[in-house]
Amino acid sequence: MSQADDSPAPSDARLTKQALRERLRLATLDMTPDERAEQSALICRRIVESSLWRSSQAVLLYSPLTSEVNVNSLIESVLSGIKIVSLPRFLSKSDRYAPYVIRQSGDVVDGAFGVREPSADCVELEPNQLDLVIVPGVGFDAFGARLGRGGGHYDRLLQGLTATICGVCFRQQVLPRVPEEAHDIKMDCIITPEGWLTGGPD
Repeated sequence: MSQADDSPAPSDARLTKQALRERLRLATLDMTPDERAEQSALICRRIVESSLWRSSQAVLLYSPLTSEVNVNSLIESVLSGIKIVSLPRFLSKSDRYAPYVIRQSGDVVDGAFGVREPSADCVELEPNQLDLVIVPGVGFDAFGARLGRGGGHYDRLLQGLTATICGVCFRQQVLPRVPEEAHDIKMDCIITPEGWLTGGPD
């Protein structure tokens, strides 16, 4: 993975990421509930109106935390439609997340790390069946880099996928540059309330 000349050296990237996470955590805490809801609605509308969404049959979404873009409206719309919708479920034995199909809101229960996830009765979806993955994050940049929460779980989930990987973020989460490490997975596209930060089919 290439780095710009002004990017932090790999040995410094982890410390830089920790500082950025704290800065962005404070920025999202300063957002009002109405502001989060408004930005989330704009992002979800842009996703639904995109050709990328319309052409995708199987999608992986996520159960949002307060600090993340709320995509529950997308989940609800897919459950009432013809797409296959899955959410990440944590598998403690292998310390990884995997996509599990949900068919109704009752399939989602309290899971690991305080995140809602598919119940044990749900069926795992083969990763190569996914067409589109919508990914949250702490921060993103216009080069497709994503700053996660620090556990590396999403990077392992996204590793080797053939699906289009699309990050979503509030405008407060856009950074000039995210420090990158070898294990970090690039986004194919990123959507903000203002539109496509990078990539995008439209």
